Amino acid sequence: VKNLNFSYGHRQVLHDISFSARKGEFLSILGPNGVGKSTLFRCVLGLLSGYTGQVLLNGNVVELRNPSVAKKLGIEIVYQEVDMALFPAQTVAENIMMNELITGMERKVAINWNHIRSAARETLRRLHIDIDENKQVGELSLAQKQLVLIARAVQGSCNFLILDEPTAPLSTAETEKLFALVDHLTKTENVAVIFISHRLQEVLQICRTITVMRN
Repeated sequence: VKNLNFSYGHRQVLHDISFSARKGEFLSILGPNGVGKSTLFRCVLGLLSGYTGQVLLNGNVVELRNPSVAKKLGIEIVYQEVDMALFPAQTVAENIMMNELITGMERKVAINWNHIRSAARETLRRLHIDIDENKQVGELSLAQKQLVLIARAVQGSCNFLILDEPTAPLSTAETEKLFALVDHLTKTENVAVIFISHRLQEVLQICRTITVMRN
């Protein structure tokens, strides 16, 4: 990201923001509330199209003007409010494979439910997540729901995964499980994980690179 600027009307929120993330890296972005962290990532996710500056992928400029482009480039996010992004009456498998289900519905083709369940089961196995793919999401704990969202994000071709305050609602034991999964994602899946948090002790413990937004 090079010299990114964004304004809400006459109020400029982002002033020449630059940072970089490499695949396989665990990067943290820190800064006080109101500094523009959420706005920055809304731009990167294609949710705010009116930015100026450049976003480059492998040295080539990309235009992230809508969410579908960001998703095709493998840029995903897991928000802190996990219940907003899940379908509680659907199974774990259906939630993990939701993108494929929606695509199938758009093309009006029959859904292969055996494939949906087996693909979800394979993703959970690959990520060492011990959750029954046939269980309803509404029956899961908050920590388990978060893992399901991460599994959905990396089920396809995820290159950059943004975690927005992921440990805020978690216990110490649940946080350790999350960090073990992140370690797997960076080292084995070669995903860049961008960690937004106010818990400095955790950041200093696990992140290899830290970028600070201020002033």
